[in-house]
Amino acid sequence: MASSFLPSEDEVFQWVLDLYSLGSRVPGSEGDLKAEGYLRDKLAEFGFKDVRVEPIDITLWLAKRWSLDVWLEGKRPERLPCFYVPYTAPTGGLEGELVYVGEGRAENFEKVNVDGKIVVVSVRFLPLPVSLLRSIAYFTHDPRETITPDWVHPATWIRLNCMGMGLIEGGYDAYEMARERGAAGFIGVLEDYPKFGKELTYYAPYDGVMRPMPGLWVSRETGAKLKEMLGRGRVKARMVLEAEVRPAVTHNVYGVLPGETDEFIIVHCHHDGPFQSAVEDASGCAVVLAIAKYFAKLGRRTKRSLVFLFTAGHFYGGAEGVGQKAFIETHREDIVAKALVDIAVEHVAKECLEKDGVAVVTGDVEPRGLFTTDNPALVEIAKKAIVKNNVERILILPTTTPIDVPTDAHLFWKSGVPIYSLISGPMYLFDVTDTPDKVAKNQLLPLARMFIDIINELDTLPTEKIKR
Repeated sequence: MASSFLPSEDEVFQWVLDLYSLGSRVPGSEGDLKAEGYLRDKLAEFGFKDVRVEPIDITLWLAKRWSLDVWLEGKRPERLPCFYVPYTAPTGGLEGELVYVGEGRAENFEKVNVDGKIVVVSVRFLPLPVSLLRSIAYFTHDPRETITPDWVHPATWIRLNCMGMGLIEGGYDAYEMARERGAAGFIGVLEDYPKFGKELTYYAPYDGVMRPMPGLWVSRETGAKLKEMLGRGRVKARMVLEAEVRPAVTHNVYGVLPGETDEFIIVHCHHDGPFQSAVEDASGCAVVLAIAKYFAKLGRRTKRSLVFLFTAGHFYGGAEGVGQKAFIETHREDIVAKALVDIAVEHVAKECLEKDGVAVVTGDVEPRGLFTTDNPALVEIAKKAIVKNNVERILILPTTTPIDVPTDAHLFWKSGVPIYSLISGPMYLFDVTDTPDKVAKNQLLPLARMFIDIINELDTLPTEKIKR
């Protein structure tokens, strides 16, 4: 590899800081529009002659004010800490009686009348043991043997019993069950969510589905207080959730480096995020920029044309975000039709573990998966690049895992495009504490080199071996 064309670690990390400085990147927000412009200008600065920005219509949902006041009947109200549930119905002040329905199973609802009341539900995350994924991986590179059977933490993006996105087989939606039974409001107790800072922040669900019942999240500690109050008598609450809801536009941004053929290798990351979101996903965008700059400065054409894409709206649809969907629909007859591989980069993250109920960031990199289409040639290319660049704590995973392909490459994979999709799942992804210090800075260049090696190997591989 001509390493002189690769930007320095400090330069790549500065791109993370730049994106972080633009403010919250909720889809369609001012900060996200600024991020689109920044990424467009970076590609132009690198020398791309063909940079495009393609609009996508969405509904902006932006929380402005939220609060929760509760009181025992006949007592004074007490304000408790809470956080908004995105994409739920705004309310200037909903009052009602609280009713606790445990984890919101059907049998829980059968025991209590929730009509017109505010339902309190204990929300659970899927416990994710990396060793379980290791057992189905094609390859694991963990030379220090740090991924042990006791490495388990809650997968904060997979809610087992609440609100659609993230539900796995056997899960159910307590929010929807409450709504169907006439509930007026929803309070979700995040029983498995550790403490990150002074205040709870948890941005989920992020599927862009506008739900008709206002919702608030509370911590396990606040949930315990609510349950204790309910044990003493009738409890009433007042929920406030004010939000700006209006039509908006977000954009896919991409640039093309023409090759010797009209076959394409796509390299991409989503540019939006729930907050300023350094790991989610300024870090992935920075790695894509590093790869883009390398090939733009290389001074020679690759055999295949390269597309560097920054998709919109991951937080408006998740693994089936509007950015992926719009790009595939728009380019089904050109780029997607001739795409050999989609490479997606997400979450260059420091490890986070829970100790005594508190989230602790360690000095290590969060274990990550590289979802790879089930093709021995593609797996072998990935293994070679991982070992050469000593990318530790990484598993090459099949696309047939129990959690499917939960990444921004999901729709490319479903469309029949072979994928390499890098992702990790630190607990703070949807938290305002996703700050630049959480980015595994020392992994930015090794990952860029790894993917450059993969691209160079793919560029020499016959089409039929890639598409097999």
